[in-house]
Amino acid sequence: MIKKAIILAGGEGTRLRPLTYNLPKPLVYINNLPSIEYIIKFLYHFGIKQFAINISYKPEKIEEYIENVFYKKFKDAEIFILKEEKLSGTAGPVKKLQSFFGKENFIVIGCDDIFDFDLQVLIDQHIKNSAVATIGLFKVEDPSEYGVAIVDEYNNVIGFQEKPKQKPISYLANTGVYLFSPKIFDYILSTDFYDFGTQVFSNLLSDKAKFIGINVANYPKFLKQSYWIDIGNIKTYFKAHIDLALLKHPFIESKILNSSNYTLVLDDNIKISSNTFFEGLVVIGRDSEVSGFIKNSIIWPNSVLVNSYLVDSVIIGGVGKLAAV
Repeated sequence: MIKKAIILAGGEGTRLRPLTYNLPKPLVYINNLPSIEYIIKFLYHFGIKQFAINISYKPEKIEEYIENVFYKKFKDAEIFILKEEKLSGTAGPVKKLQSFFGKENFIVIGCDDIFDFDLQVLIDQHIKNSAVATIGLFKVEDPSEYGVAIVDEYNNVIGFQEKPKQKPISYLANTGVYLFSPKIFDYILSTDFYDFGTQVFSNLLSDKAKFIGINVANYPKFLKQSYWIDIGNIKTYFKAHIDLALLKHPFIESKILNSSNYTLVLDDNIKISSNTFFEGLVVIGRDSEVSGFIKNSIIWPNSVLVNSYLVDSVIIGGVGKLAAV
């Protein structure tokens, strides 16, 4: 019923620095896969094969990924690239691609998140309610780090609260997964810079347009329980690795090995010296060589660690041999 989606991927990923000094945010590795691939695989499973993506920061890296990986893994899919020299917010790129979406319902999704829920539930509710906009919500214990939506008994969105520190009105966090009808373009008033959270959604509420929110935490798909995490900072970036490895997310392509002391996520062509000791979660990317003591660390592809002592760290590949600490 929905065939097209746009992945918003233009930001610089400043909260993930220094990881994003070398790679744009959509390509940072999560258990040896570029984070954007979790989103693409998710959408593709539900029949989305026509993608658009806006890019701005290190665009050549994303173009290289699309040419060398996307088209090889998703042979019957296509992707339209919107290059932006100057970012136009979250809604501006969508307005620029109005002709791409035409008169069909479509999906907008950010590249900051990894999740598991049944997207078909959102699609069905969006179409059943003839909604202009439908957003995926996720019930959280602590809403102070999120924008939360307030919904009535019929799932109509009636307001928002931004990162409530005290007395939150809602515990339903905005996941950044949106479904729109073509009518949404009447509420995006500029292509220069326009934002869904602060402008478009306010326009919808003011006009009393049909705007619904669904708690996707109630509808798991690939895992035993629904899952959602914003990987926009280093803390949650680490947490996503641990969660997805322990849950054995089916999108992970690397081998997962468990013992009483450690969990290893291993890509192809890895050399592990006999004098190597692991603790906690350790992720090792392809074409890497390691030795020493490694605990709770993520090693990107093409890394060489000799007699290393590595704890709670991320090693970015291609930096040559690392001396013992």
